[in-house]
Amino acid sequence: MSWSELDFAGFLRCFKNARFCESLNMNRSVSASLSVVVPTFNERENIPILVNRLDKVLAGQDWEVIFVDDNSPDGTADIVRELSRRDRRVRLIARHNRRGLSSAVIEGALAASSEVVAVMDGDLQHDETVLPRMLQIINSGEAELVSASRFLTEDGAAGLSSDTRVKISNTGNSLSNLLFRLNMTDPLTGFFMIRRDVVLRALPELSEIGFKVLIDLIVSAKPRPKVKEVAFQFRSRLHGESKLDNRVMYDFFLFFIEKKVSRYVPVPARFISFALVNSIGIMVHMAILMPAVSLAGMAFNSAQLMATVLAMLFNYSANNALTYRDRQLKGPKFYIGFLIFAALCSVGILGNIGVAAIIHDQYQSLFYVLPAMAGAFITVVWNYVATQAFVWGNNRFRRPVLGQRPTVLADMSPESN
Repeated sequence: MSWSELDFAGFLRCFKNARFCESLNMNRSVSASLSVVVPTFNERENIPILVNRLDKVLAGQDWEVIFVDDNSPDGTADIVRELSRRDRRVRLIARHNRRGLSSAVIEGALAASSEVVAVMDGDLQHDETVLPRMLQIINSGEAELVSASRFLTEDGAAGLSSDTRVKISNTGNSLSNLLFRLNMTDPLTGFFMIRRDVVLRALPELSEIGFKVLIDLIVSAKPRPKVKEVAFQFRSRLHGESKLDNRVMYDFFLFFIEKKVSRYVPVPARFISFALVNSIGIMVHMAILMPAVSLAGMAFNSAQLMATVLAMLFNYSANNALTYRDRQLKGPKFYIGFLIFAALCSVGILGNIGVAAIIHDQYQSLFYVLPAMAGAFITVVWNYVATQAFVWGNNRFRRPVLGQRPTVLADMSPESN
């Protein structure tokens, strides 16, 4: 089976089973000394420039570059396909109905033919000239992971586009070192090189939230890899726009909670986020209900209905923007999703009442708050599972293009054509 014939269901089996990934990669007839993984989204103009730069700086090396594209609307994948027809070192993983930087990095690393994988952005801000030095350190055994730091030199981070990005980076770096017992100048960097076996060691423990993949790989790998940092000059962006926003700090919070809680209970980060939003939704409900009854003089039933609908709208909007930002619904899909969300949550409310009533009737000696909490827990679990499947499921509301496989991993090297 070639990579071009492997659908995403097969890849999920690969993702969960490191040995299966090994066998697939070992079947490739050519093995590179370095695989460069580049996650892309709307980087059409940067692709030819980056390939040309890699060709110059890695002259004499047997290298390959794997672009992992998240169905860019600007036709980034088409540019990669065109280049791959002329250069066997250029490969493509075209992803449909799924998004995320961290998952793109992992898919690219698992598809790599080399035992050493470099990860860099497709926006040309990462200085490719440090790649030979990073590879030398890996091959010498001095480190299993080499990260390129923006903060080892005074002007290394000059390419950060705004004060906001500088503040986010500084805050995130400080918190990462403190909370995860790291000693790095730039643990949030997206530019690093790693031995592929370290990725396989980390694979079972990787977070699903998609926070900075470098930290996740270091924290998840057992034992932790030997890390070394090298300096590089972070360039200004030539094309496109930054995908970093303030929500990265929310992701950091979820990532930290998941890593600490998962030691004892395997709770997914999405569930933590969903439950947190739901808790705030209760406060929103009460903040609407109490003034409506006490100040506006509304009848309780009318006020309760209004507060329920508005709190439900808050929960839906917040989860759409935060918990499921990688599957965010927009336009008409947003309104359709809300109707389905409301219907499913209504079932959850009935379950809440039913479970609480049964426990209260059977154990009347219990303080009434405990049955109420049990019912609320059942509601949260039901709402999470049901809405994830029927509102934010990967294929929900998506109409496949005629004649196109729903999800395909495409290796665009000549061997697969």
